[in-house]
Amino acid sequence: MSIQTFLETFKANPATQLSAMQQERPIWWVMVGAAVFLILSAIFYFQLFLAMDPCELCVYIRFSQCCIVIAGLIILIDPKNNILKFLGLLLAWYAIIQGWAWSYELMHIHNAAHMVVDESMDFFAAAGDAAGAACSTDPRFPLNLPLDEWLPFEFAPTGGCGEDDWSLLGMNMAHYCLIAYTCFMIALAPLTFGWLRTFVGNNKQTQVVAQ
Repeated sequence: MSIQTFLETFKANPATQLSAMQQERPIWWVMVGAAVFLILSAIFYFQLFLAMDPCELCVYIRFSQCCIVIAGLIILIDPKNNILKFLGLLLAWYAIIQGWAWSYELMHIHNAAHMVVDESMDFFAAAGDAAGAACSTDPRFPLNLPLDEWLPFEFAPTGGCGEDDWSLLGMNMAHYCLIAYTCFMIALAPLTFGWLRTFVGNNKQTQVVAQ
């Protein structure tokens, strides 16, 4: 099917197309690929190339992105299996919402740590060392998973929250993480709707046949 044909079909009946799309593998590979890209960008570009050590919130955000990858892989086992789809979507929504919350917290810490009172002030002075006070070198992952012990390079926090000076187009890493998670939400919401529509429709058909 060409892109033009797909768009025309989608425009004519978007609900049906969403229901069909969420049962195919390509869209879930896109979700997995996007999360893997974010993880690899954090490790190879920021941590290795720019030598920016991850903070406590940074490793939590990485954890949420790994959860998105796992959620996608669960769904990819069989996109038409309702149990796998439910488990995958549940994990994906948890990871996206929690990742958005961690990014939002990191954004506020970064803004506070870089607040400018006057040109002569010391770095972090205006925030009362907000970055150091907000971070811990002993992370607490969900389910008490010792990820910092299993994979210390990826999940052991060695930097302070908010102390990075990296920016692109006036936005820092926390801003871009917020944008990424918002995109995940926007993309996952219609797919979740498509699955629920298919699930409810199949149950109604089963009830009719049973009668």
